[in-house]
Amino acid sequence: MEASQDHHRPTSSRLDANGNSTGVGGRQRERIIRAATVVFSRKGYDGARVEEIARNAGIPKGNVLYYFKTKKTLYRVVIEQVLSLWLEALGNVAVDGNPEKAIRQYVNRKLALSRNYPEASRLFAMEVISGAPVINDHLSGELRLWVEEKGEVFKKWQQEGLMAKIDPAHAFFMIWAVTQTYADFEAQIQAVTGAKDYDREIYTDATGDVVEALVRGLGLTRDARAPLPSA
Repeated sequence: MEASQDHHRPTSSRLDANGNSTGVGGRQRERIIRAATVVFSRKGYDGARVEEIARNAGIPKGNVLYYFKTKKTLYRVVIEQVLSLWLEALGNVAVDGNPEKAIRQYVNRKLALSRNYPEASRLFAMEVISGAPVINDHLSGELRLWVEEKGEVFKKWQQEGLMAKIDPAHAFFMIWAVTQTYADFEAQIQAVTGAKDYDREIYTDATGDVVEALVRGLGLTRDARAPLPSA
């Protein structure tokens, strides 16, 4: 019975105008990705098994391998989707925009992603800590180019006195480190603070202070009338 299930051919899906999966196939693919995120974040790449991912997704193993030919392919898709979510959170930041508002929104969105997708954040952290063996080319390629592109906006703000003179890459490292720690080190934070309701006491009550600290630390302002310190 199990073997016949593993070779069951999933219902095919259609593509919308943007090339995204729709219909039963598209929904099943998303279920696999969600289940894989949880399993990989708990077991790591080496410890995770396709059988367990399929079980968590509530579908046959064969369906998982139909959409993602190998465990490594699925792992890479999951990691890249996490990274895409984080990069999209900044939005289309523009030179002539309001620096303080743009970074406040970005930090709040990053905190919301940590709150809503903690397993995804932990999975990404595990991958990077282990030396990024699967997505190193993605980090040194797409992510590096993204930081350079957005960094040009930061440099322009700095020239206009709207932001402290901090290397843009390090500004992003600061934001990522602070916002992702609430997901990656939830057990530590909960133990130290004694929080009973993590969402309310930490994400709702405490992270407002985090946003303020980052805004002040980056020397963000709405206008250039007041001189800003160098970091």
